[in-house]
Amino acid sequence: MTIPTANPRGRRRGTVMAFTIFATVLETSTVRTAAAYSFSRSIGRHQQRQTSASFLHATNARALSTRPRPIPLGVPVNTSTRLFSTVESASGPDVIASVEAQIATKGNEIRSLKEGGISKDDLAPHVAELLALKAKLVDLTGGEAPAPAPAKKAPKKRPKKQPAKKDESEMSVNELRESRLGKVQAMRDAGAEPYAYVYDPNRTASQLSKEYEGRLEPGQEDEECEEIAVAGRIMARRVFGKLAFYTLQDETGTIQLQFDKKRLRERDEDSFKNLKAWTDTGDIIGAKGTIRRTDKGELTLYAKEWTMLTKSALPLPDKYHGLTDISKRYRNRHLDLIVNPSVRETFYKRAKITSSLRRQLDAKGFLEIETPVLHTQPGGAEAKPFETYHNSMDMELTLRIATELHLKRLIIGGFPRVYEVGRIFRNEGISTRHNPEFTSVELYQAHADYDDMMNVAEELICGERAM
Repeated sequence: MTIPTANPRGRRRGTVMAFTIFATVLETSTVRTAAAYSFSRSIGRHQQRQTSASFLHATNARALSTRPRPIPLGVPVNTSTRLFSTVESASGPDVIASVEAQIATKGNEIRSLKEGGISKDDLAPHVAELLALKAKLVDLTGGEAPAPAPAKKAPKKRPKKQPAKKDESEMSVNELRESRLGKVQAMRDAGAEPYAYVYDPNRTASQLSKEYEGRLEPGQEDEECEEIAVAGRIMARRVFGKLAFYTLQDETGTIQLQFDKKRLRERDEDSFKNLKAWTDTGDIIGAKGTIRRTDKGELTLYAKEWTMLTKSALPLPDKYHGLTDISKRYRNRHLDLIVNPSVRETFYKRAKITSSLRRQLDAKGFLEIETPVLHTQPGGAEAKPFETYHNSMDMELTLRIATELHLKRLIIGGFPRVYEVGRIFRNEGISTRHNPEFTSVELYQAHADYDDMMNVAEELICGERAM
C-alpha cells in the first residue's frame, strides 16, 4: 500500500534526508507482527518529487487472515522491542563505530597541528586522510554519513600563575637579603665568583672626565684608545631590551656604563643575560671597554665585558628620598658616605688637614710621640673621664682626657719640641659640636715664649702655603 504525502513547506532545496525505522511492535506467544515504515523524501534544485511511504505488513501462518493494526508512532512498544540495522553484517555497527572513532581522532590531530602552527603543505596529507575516512563512512552507511558526535576536546592545561615578582621597595629586609643571597648562589652554581679576589682598574671617573674634556662629538667613539678598565659601585641601572645603562661610582666621581647584548656576546654568549639577572644597585663591578659619547653628549664607557667584584646583600637607601635623618646617618656612616658625596669629601679634607699639620710640624723640628691612652689618674683638663678596669693588674684606670701631662714629661726628659695628634675621651654631653671622643693637637717647645707659639699656630692654620 502506497500513501502519497505532501511536501512540507519551508524546507531548503538540495537536502536529502533518509530515515529507516524497523520495529517489532507486537509479540505474543502465538502471533508476531512486524511493521516497517519507510519514509523517504528528496527535494531537487528545479523539481520536487513526492515522497512515498511504504507500509509493509506480514503475519505468521495463523494470522494471515487477520488484518494487522499498525502501531502509531509515539506509542510505547513492548519490552521485547528490538532495533535492527539495515546494513548487513559486512558493515555492522562495530565497523561504523571504528571508522567514526578514527575520524574523531584524526580531527583532533588536525586541530592540534593547526594550533602548533603547521604549514598548509604539511597539513594537506592529514586533511586528505580525514576526507578518505569520511568517504569510507558514507560507503558503509549506504548513503549520506550520519553526523558524528562532536569529539570531546581535551581540557587545556592552564599554566599555573606564577606569583608576581615583588619590587625591592615592597620587600622586607629579610626578603631582600634572601633574594640577593640567592643570586650569590646562582653565580657560584654557574661557576662565577661573586666576590672577586683581585681586579686592576686603570682609570678613575675623574681621570676619564679630564682626559676626554672637549673631545669626541655626540655619538662618536674613541676606537683607537687602549682598553679602559674601571671599577665602582652601581648607583643606578636602566635596562631597555638589548641595551643597559649603569651609573658607576668610584672614589672620585661617577661615570656611565653602556652594555650592548651584541657587543658582550663577542666574548661571552650569556654575559648580557647574566648582567640583568645577577646585578643590583649597590653591587661593585668592574667593566672594560672603549670611551664614547652618547647622542646626548654624556661620556660613557662602552663595555666589552664586565666582572662582579662584590655582591651587595642589601640595597642602597631610596634614591628619591635618600638618607636624610641625622640620627640614621651617624649610626650608619658607611651608607652616609655612599649616598652623600659631600660627607665623603669632608673625610678627604680632614685627612689632608691632619697630614698637612704633621708635615709642617715635622718641618719645624717637632717630634711626634704617642703617649698613653690609659691613665691611673685623669689630669690635664677639667672633665669627667671614662672609667675602665685592667684585669691583669687588678687596677681601675681611666681613658685620657688630655695629652698635656705626658707631653710635658717628655720636655723634662730632654726633647726640645714634641707634639701629638691623638684621640681624647670625655664622658660629658654630646652634640654635633661636642663628641665624647675627638682628635686634638698639642705641641710643646722648650726655650720659647707665647709669641713663638702664636707664630707657629698662625702658620699651621694658614697651611703649607704660608711656609
